[in-house]
Amino acid sequence: MIGKIESNLVEGLKTRKALFFVLLDPDSGSTERVVESGLMAAQHGADALLLGGSFVGNANFTKISEGLRKGTSLPIILFPGGCSHVVAGPDAILFTTLLSGRNPQYLIDEQVKGAVLVKSLKMEAFPTAYLLVESGKTTAVEFISNTRPLPADKPAIAAAHAMAAELLGLRWVYLEAGSGAQNPVPADMVRMVRASTPLKLIVGGGIRQPSEARDRVLAGADAIVIGNLFEKENDPARFREFADAVHRGV
Repeated sequence: MIGKIESNLVEGLKTRKALFFVLLDPDSGSTERVVESGLMAAQHGADALLLGGSFVGNANFTKISEGLRKGTSLPIILFPGGCSHVVAGPDAILFTTLLSGRNPQYLIDEQVKGAVLVKSLKMEAFPTAYLLVESGKTTAVEFISNTRPLPADKPAIAAAHAMAAELLGLRWVYLEAGSGAQNPVPADMVRMVRASTPLKLIVGGGIRQPSEARDRVLAGADAIVIGNLFEKENDPARFREFADAVHRGV
């Protein structure tokens, strides 16, 4: 069943080329700094705030969520690296399965453990196929999950995984190059995945310029995620540049 937050985000695609998601890593700084970055993103064009990462040593999800909630009405969506990251506070969760990998821990084990927590917290869930894409270097998610990424020069393989996600009943596909990726997901891969399935398509990792975001929107992405870049360039003008590129495809 599609919840209110997901419905509102999908509705937003009627007036935007794509959605602009900003990923906040709890380990990127103090609780206050993470909240400050999130509120700046909310004020300058973000459509939702993602909270999480592959490896999280800071358990202040709830404090961060509370700080964000005081300053914005934007959805706060948990993006967990495993079931231990599922905590109260965020409005919704990207309930992901690492469909690109063959490690059962991240295909189903973490999901079974996390499902009880998500249901008990009454947290809205977005069923999401998480597809890790080769990015030019080993990323944290590749190391932590002990899985191999999809080859960046084989878009048909990514498309086949997206088709599987559709037939499994998932609603979102997340093409991810990884935090701090050397290279973003190729636009050709985005284009082929878009042609293969009507599922909502998120693209993130390694996108450093508004033009790169725009190219992936024009290739068919429904949402662009920017995270690591804003940890280094916490500038309102940069948020607005990316928002324009994503929302208008310019």
